[in-house]
Amino acid sequence: MSNVTAQAQGSANRGFPSLAELESRTRRADFWVFGAMLALALVGAGVSEVEEKGRFLWFYWFGVVLVYAGISVVRAWLKAKQQAQPVWPMIRTEVLHWLGALIAIKIILLFEATGITDRGAASVYSLLVLAVCSYLAGVHFDWTFMLLGGILAVIAVAIGFLDQMSVFLVVLPLSVVALWIVFRYKFAAARPVS
Repeated sequence: MSNVTAQAQGSANRGFPSLAELESRTRRADFWVFGAMLALALVGAGVSEVEEKGRFLWFYWFGVVLVYAGISVVRAWLKAKQQAQPVWPMIRTEVLHWLGALIAIKIILLFEATGITDRGAASVYSLLVLAVCSYLAGVHFDWTFMLLGGILAVIAVAIGFLDQMSVFLVVLPLSVVALWIVFRYKFAAARPVS
C-alpha cells in the first residue's frame, strides 16, 4: 500500500516544480527584473544627456515610474501570497507609495509649464523623485530597490555636474557593481549548500 501511495504522490508532483526550484526561479527572475530596471535608468541617463530640452524626457521618467511601480506592486503581491499574508494592505501601501511619486512629478511638470523651471531641470528633478521613491521602496519592501535608488541618485548628480562622457564613466562601472551584488546575492543564495 505504501508503494502505491508513494507512486501516486510522485506522479502528482511530476508536473509541479519543487519549492527549491520555485525559489531558484524567483531569485533568477529578481535578478533579471533588477537588470531591466537598471537598463531603463541607463537609457534614461543617455536620453537625458542627448535631449536636455525635449518634452520626451519628462515623459520617459514618468513612464519609468509607472514601470517601477508596476514591478513593485507585483512583487508585493507575490511576497504577500508567499508569506500567506493579506494581499490588499500590502498592495495598497505600494500603490500609495508610487502614487506619491507620480504626484510629485506632476507638480514638477506644473513648475515647468509655468516657467518656474526649465525642461532639463524638470527631468533631473523627476529623476531625483524616482531615486528617492525607489530608495524608500527598498527600505520598506525590497533591498534591490534601495540599490537602484542609489544609482538613480548618482545618475541625477552626474547629469547635473558632469559632461556626457563623464556621466557614463561614473554610472556604468557603478551599474556593473550593482548587477554583480544582486547576481551574487540572488544566485549564491539559490545554490544548494553541500
